[in-house]
Amino acid sequence: MSSARRARPGWLRKNTAALLSLVVAVPLAGWWTTRSDYKSWYDAEPRDAVTVAAGGTEYQGATWYAASVEVDPQPARKNAVPSTLPSGTTRVRVYLRMQVADLKNLEKLSGCQVHLRAPDGRIWDESILEDDFQDRPTGCTGGYDDKPASYRDPKIAPYFLKPVAGKPFEAVAIFIVPESVAASVEPTITWATKLPEYLAFPR
Repeated sequence: MSSARRARPGWLRKNTAALLSLVVAVPLAGWWTTRSDYKSWYDAEPRDAVTVAAGGTEYQGATWYAASVEVDPQPARKNAVPSTLPSGTTRVRVYLRMQVADLKNLEKLSGCQVHLRAPDGRIWDESILEDDFQDRPTGCTGGYDDKPASYRDPKIAPYFLKPVAGKPFEAVAIFIVPESVAASVEPTITWATKLPEYLAFPR
């Protein structure tokens, strides 16, 4: 008497459920990862401008005033020997003016990042290598000099170097940008805690 061997189900048949779950899970995982990465990038991209008005704008506990921009400025320090720039680039010096009613509000300004933004969307960060062109303190929390003027002529800029409650003070930022955009770039300031907003200073 011969006994017929029962056919075993094939590998594909045995693993159909697992394969179907992979077909669903892999694209879903890819979509979720891509979505998460995109959201992180999108949330960290400065895109919502808070434009500073001519008469001043309240933001981050301070009043911000129009910035002034100098293309190809002269060094602030006598006998300075500036570093050679890459071909086709130039320096841009930006003066930022702000005022706080209470010096405690300066804590909200810490962590600021100053940038230049071109009309085509390109952004340049402040250069910290151009000390010979710094004729005011850098950063949004002010300076260290009790005198009302330092390197810069007080007739041109009657702003305090050291923050004083209720009085405007001034900081400076230096950039190296292509000559082709130097006349059109606009200063901006970002805070990691405020993104995607950014403070914009129209020229």
